[in-house]
Amino acid sequence: MGAAIGMTLVFLVVGFLLAALFLWIGAKVVKIDGASYGKACLAMLVGIILSAIAQFILAFVPVVGAILGFIAGIVLMVVVIQKFFTTTMVKAFLAWLISFIIMLVIGVVFGMIAGFSVFSQLGGMQ
Repeated sequence: MGAAIGMTLVFLVVGFLLAALFLWIGAKVVKIDGASYGKACLAMLVGIILSAIAQFILAFVPVVGAILGFIAGIVLMVVVIQKFFTTTMVKAFLAWLISFIIMLVIGVVFGMIAGFSVFSQLGGMQ
């Protein structure tokens, strides 16, 4: 049980640090002045907390709560990025979008690798 909790914490910390790295890369790509990894870490931390709170609250709205929570999470994340990096909303959104696309691509690639490795361990198609 303790090993599972430890591994979960390690994955959460590594995932957070990677998400901040991708946000920093996105900020550099869209040429946000003064972009730093430290600012990206703080923006990601505050953005994740605010997004989680908004998504939790909106989850109680019947039918459309999940969609509203997703949209509110994006809006809050972009506003937090804009405040921490002192930039425009457009650049903040583009930085977030680039980081999201990087995370999505890496997630799909690792998911495919994991799927192929499990499939190969099962003996493939017979």
